[in-house]
Amino acid sequence: MQLRFLLFYVLLLLALPAISQNKIKWTSWDVASEKIQKGNKKFLIYFYYDGCKWCRYMEETTLSSDHISKFINQNFYAFKVNALSSDKIVADKAYTSVRIGKYDFHELAAELLAGNMSFPSIAFLNEQFKKIGSYDSYVDEHNFEMILSFYAGDHHKHTMWRRFANNYCRDSHFNSMVNDKK
Repeated sequence: MQLRFLLFYVLLLLALPAISQNKIKWTSWDVASEKIQKGNKKFLIYFYYDGCKWCRYMEETTLSSDHISKFINQNFYAFKVNALSSDKIVADKAYTSVRIGKYDFHELAAELLAGNMSFPSIAFLNEQFKKIGSYDSYVDEHNFEMILSFYAGDHHKHTMWRRFANNYCRDSHFNSMVNDKK
């Protein structure tokens, strides 16, 4: 009997970090217009499709990281879009689907990714829902920290990416923007 309790407590202790881990709070498209009107945070839009191996890998690694999730939740409104869906999304205008070549893609993905339909992709938009940058491939944690810091800290307004990346310091750029609020 004691062995069962010991095993239970060991399993519980192993599971606690996963339970207490920060998760990205994906914002519902139902409130997108409201968030745009607020204008107090930038927007991060993650584009994926269900059969995409690298999309799943990015969700399981980079986007599941505790510190990345916390940073995104504090600095961005985060949205997800299945790039192959035709769901109606109302944000700054109404979006459905559009044909590119022989495939139908979500119109928002096509617009924000400038027709470069490669996945996973991330688009960054300013507080007025205007595109400020996008990335069209898997991004590991370290590079995603830099990218998030670049946009959240408004470095994109006055610093070229290469210069920022060469001078990137995790403590001053990333960690300084994450506070202890949950």
